[in-house]
Amino acid sequence: MNRPSSQKGFTLVEILVAVALIATILSMVYGSYFATSRSAQVGQARIVMCRQGQKTLDQMARQIRCAYAGTMADDAELKKNDMQQTQRAKQDIVPYFNGNLNASNGEILHFVTTNGLVEKDGPSKGLFEITYRFDKRRGELSLRQERFLATAKKPETGNWMPIAKNVEHLKLEFYNGKQWQRRWDFMDEKKLPCAVRLEIDCKDEDNRRYNCGTVAHIPCRKNRTAANIETFASSDKK
Repeated sequence: MNRPSSQKGFTLVEILVAVALIATILSMVYGSYFATSRSAQVGQARIVMCRQGQKTLDQMARQIRCAYAGTMADDAELKKNDMQQTQRAKQDIVPYFNGNLNASNGEILHFVTTNGLVEKDGPSKGLFEITYRFDKRRGELSLRQERFLATAKKPETGNWMPIAKNVEHLKLEFYNGKQWQRRWDFMDEKKLPCAVRLEIDCKDEDNRRYNCGTVAHIPCRKNRTAANIETFASSDKK
């Protein structure tokens, strides 16, 4: 006569149900972990791109606020010159501030400023020519800094330094006291702009775009050099 076995175990159905439950729980945990990890990566990328854009704009705004266009000493010296020298000076007006986002050579902004980048031997002092170049194909914004020489034409001595990458779009607008315009030519305007509006769009590896913007106001007490050149030239003719 067969006696019932005292050993206990799981049936095949119970094992399959347990495996299915464990798989479901693991998939839920992994999905939650993946979503959290992905969200953290997106957030980190956003922070990095926003910091890059804001840092770039802050630097540009600081330098633009300290834009320079001659002093009273320059004007007094110019007034002592004869008419021929004055006419020559008029032809060789230093381009203290030029801006054009559609410049053929990519140099979108060029100006003279007292706020230069920190140099190896300490804080920068004096006057500097700052040029920003935007390579649309590479999405790269670069800067060149040179010591200012009061001549219209001079050899280029500075090296280009990349300051922002993955730049999708830039916007520059210049305020003349009445309206915003897309370009600024010191030869035409004969003064510095009252303010410059800056915007930068950066994109991450997933092509998400991040926008930053600011407005840099420029003190206008130095906006006399080019206008005085013409005044002196006219007075010498009389």
